[in-house]
Amino acid sequence: MIPFALLALVLAVSIVVRIRLLDAPLERDEGEHGYLAQMLLAGQAPWQTDYNLKLPGTDFLYAGVMAMLGQTPVAIRIGLLVANLISVLLVGLLGRRLFGITGGAVSAAAFALLSCSQSVLGTIAHSTHFVVLFALAGLLVLLRARDRIAWLFCSGLAFGLAFLMKQPGIAFAGFGGVYVLWRWRADGVSAGRGIQRLAAFGLGVALPYAFLCLALWRAGTFPRFWFWTVTLARAYAAKVSLSDAVQLFSMGIASAVDVSVFLWALAALGIVVACRNLETRRAALFVLALNVFSFAAVSAGGVFRSHYFVLMLPAVALACGAWVSAGAGVGQMLRRSAPGAGAVALFCFAGASLYAVAMQREYLFRMNTYEFARSSWGLNPFPEALQVADYLRVHTEPGAKIAVLGSEAEIYFYAHRRAATGYLFTYGLMENHEYALPGQLEMISEIEEARPEYLVFSRVSTSWLATVSSPKDIFQWIETYTKRDYEVAGVIDILPGEPALYVWGEFAPNYHPKSGAYLVIYRRRSAAADGKI
Repeated sequence: MIPFALLALVLAVSIVVRIRLLDAPLERDEGEHGYLAQMLLAGQAPWQTDYNLKLPGTDFLYAGVMAMLGQTPVAIRIGLLVANLISVLLVGLLGRRLFGITGGAVSAAAFALLSCSQSVLGTIAHSTHFVVLFALAGLLVLLRARDRIAWLFCSGLAFGLAFLMKQPGIAFAGFGGVYVLWRWRADGVSAGRGIQRLAAFGLGVALPYAFLCLALWRAGTFPRFWFWTVTLARAYAAKVSLSDAVQLFSMGIASAVDVSVFLWALAALGIVVACRNLETRRAALFVLALNVFSFAAVSAGGVFRSHYFVLMLPAVALACGAWVSAGAGVGQMLRRSAPGAGAVALFCFAGASLYAVAMQREYLFRMNTYEFARSSWGLNPFPEALQVADYLRVHTEPGAKIAVLGSEAEIYFYAHRRAATGYLFTYGLMENHEYALPGQLEMISEIEEARPEYLVFSRVSTSWLATVSSPKDIFQWIETYTKRDYEVAGVIDILPGEPALYVWGEFAPNYHPKSGAYLVIYRRRSAAADGKI
């Protein structure tokens, strides 16, 4: 009963913090997915007018949720809440199959707690959560498939959908393929039957992507889709050197583990202990391999942002289940009886969980949405994007186009206005590769052709991530273009430790920001002359 009581308590904590922060400001990834989902609901094909490095599965999932619940941050977060609860259930079912009912309950509890942690931005609807959802479904079906070809196909299909959520999801399909090959050898089936198994699984994996490519080819957007998700994505990943990747990993893993350090430590011990126990060795090796492939998913691109480690959380949680279930192994290590050792293992897990909750108590139980945004992202303009969007919505017609100079696509989402350029993120324009400068020139050309009524310039370093070697043409253009055709309509000064200062109207042009992070809203002079103010 104790493991289930722990599971109930952890689930309650997870649900409470997710409900408390339902209407927290969207961050950049959520804003991008939300805006692209709006365009899908408006009948636009992916890559028709807006560009993205990621595969569009998460955009379609957002669109489905928004079609049912509305185009709001709350709707998006409710979708994440439901997805997370399903993932908790799937982790529990996997843990039960591998380590028994106690192991299943502990695995589910560990995943629920780890996946809501602030250290991995667990209440934010990143695509990694949806990769995990479909990968877990694929794993569960795979373990039940045995020699059933239809089940193997369905497992592959789930892994293929995980890949559509975001490219690193392909690592889970790789794990599934290795497992199918292992079962082929372990079961001793004929070569023909083994090939049938592998073909059914592989067909399931490939089908979602093949269908997407066909749909985009018919829509006429396949060339741009291929450029952005393959050519440009490859160039973006190739820029990270090995030394940079090692440094980014050390920072990313420290940030992701953070207050959950004891749960991660128990997970590592769990694999070791379970491998020493003959009864749990095979299941432990399964979880060890899953951790390796999950880490490969996190490693894609070599950037190692903290929320990427969500992709490892199911494997880590299952390893926690291994720790508690392998009581006999613990007993051998501690020279105690197996029942006593099992109680010790469960006590350690409860203590690690309590520590993680206690260290996050402000975030879990007290922070309001503004405090959460500031503590998570510093001076990034996510709370301020709401008021910017409100201003733009009031001062423009529904069909008007606006341009955000920076990576704040959440402004488009809130304002319900079309982007004057397909470049929703500007990170890639600052990279040291051959496509950066042509991308800047294309973004400039699109904006000049569209002649948007309003521009929003994000003078926040993390909205650009410019380096010393970044091409600076676009910044020179912004200065020239805004002076020639626009006037300052507002300035939002994001002050450290204080509420942001909003300056509008006649006072804005002469205001000098006190902070190094601020937003400038420009109005086209012809728009002012037309009375659109």
